[in-house]
Amino acid sequence: MKKLDFNMYKSLLVNHFRTNLENFAKTVNNKEVYAVVLDSHATYGTVNMRWNTVYDFEKRVEKFYGSYTEDRLNGFSGVKYSVGDFYYEDSIQPNEIKTFGLSYDETITNYFDSEDDHSLNELMEKFINVLVEILDELKTTLSLLNKTDNFIAYIVEHDEDVDKYIKRTVTIEEYYRAFPEIKEYDHYLEIIYSLPKEKQVIHWCGLLSDFLSERDTEEVRLFKQMYRTEFDVEGELVKLGSIAADNVVNLFEVYSGYIPTGNGTIIQSTENTRWTFLSILIEIKSAEEGTIERLKNILIRKYEIDNEMRECVNIARTLHALDSSRFPEEEHDKGRLRLLNLHEYKAN
Repeated sequence: MKKLDFNMYKSLLVNHFRTNLENFAKTVNNKEVYAVVLDSHATYGTVNMRWNTVYDFEKRVEKFYGSYTEDRLNGFSGVKYSVGDFYYEDSIQPNEIKTFGLSYDETITNYFDSEDDHSLNELMEKFINVLVEILDELKTTLSLLNKTDNFIAYIVEHDEDVDKYIKRTVTIEEYYRAFPEIKEYDHYLEIIYSLPKEKQVIHWCGLLSDFLSERDTEEVRLFKQMYRTEFDVEGELVKLGSIAADNVVNLFEVYSGYIPTGNGTIIQSTENTRWTFLSILIEIKSAEEGTIERLKNILIRKYEIDNEMRECVNIARTLHALDSSRFPEEEHDKGRLRLLNLHEYKAN
């Protein structure tokens, strides 16, 4: 297997990207550039450079996203920083770069086939490191651009969270300047994390309930101002782990109409809404015995009394995730409409 020459690859890409930026800098379009991104795929060894201006972002919004709310347009997760919506992209890459990509793909395929995870991860990390070095070498060229005050240059990898590598190429000050909502959210989390874990659970469960019930509370408005959603709340509950499980099961009971809310209201929700709680429990993967027993009793009630057969399949799946030594995998009909092995759950 031919050894990959990363030094040659880096030199080729630096020259290619530099030429593209220098050419763009001479055009009338070089105004208010707010982001330059190396859009990469470490699994295949491919990378393109993309960039955008305030003008081209606004034109794209006008053409395709006129109905979007501010939180869907701006911020790190919005259209503004979606590289697929950037107007500018580097020109056709030289054949030598494509040849390297083919050799890289062959190498990584061999690692996949031989299940050599160590070499696979090492190669992908080396690929990302080269991209970090490329952005560093392009700093002088980037100075030719007419940039906004919150300009940022960073790396995106298709199989990772969009912000995984960003702090490797920018300072924390640049990061917060580009995304002030993240700075605000980080401060918000500092306050929540300073609370005892039990109070953190109560906070996040209350906020999740507000979102699911579409209550326009002050906390929900604050969260939306930071471009955050109920999915961020779910993630925080998962991070808290088994300590949150009992409260999540309690919400599942409330939204099943089995117990009233704190103000005495009985909620009748959809199965899709209730899946939110089960999916959190599946990701948490553990719970106290009493919590698991409560969920088991809910399963029996929904099956034998409420006749909510399809939801029983999901509850059984959740019980298996929480304690696989006690509960088997769910068995169901072809359409996942009916649980076929309830007796195995009742017996445990």
